Amino acid sequence: MDSMEFVDPSKEAPTGGSRYFDDALRVIYEAIADINLQLPQEQRIEKSPTTVLFGKDGKLDSLGLANFIVIVEQKIEEVLGLLIGLTEDDPFSPSTGHFRTVQSLASYISQSVARERGGAHPQS
Repeated sequence: MDSMEFVDPSKEAPTGGSRYFDDALRVIYEAIADINLQLPQEQRIEKSPTTVLFGKDGKLDSLGLANFIVIVEQKIEEVLGLLIGLTEDDPFSPSTGHFRTVQSLASYISQSVARERGGAHPQS
């Protein structure tokens, strides 16, 4: 796939968690907005599913990632009413880590929300 080609992230989210993907993106984008307030203009994180968060070409160093994790977990609790730990399931693995991109993190969160809610539809 061409690296410039747009991929609809909701189609990439695994079955069962995809219904929560938009909620997960909203939480992540809110956390990015909070982090960006602390960063110089040239280091700010783009709100895009393809944004690399951590690892090669990542926007966050280890301290920035730790801060980001705390903010995302707080946002999940505030917005979705759930306590979800983001540091489980080998999150920093180069091949399976869910902190690699915004999309991978949103997929992980949406799967976790689906598990927590037993696959129920999100409440409006």
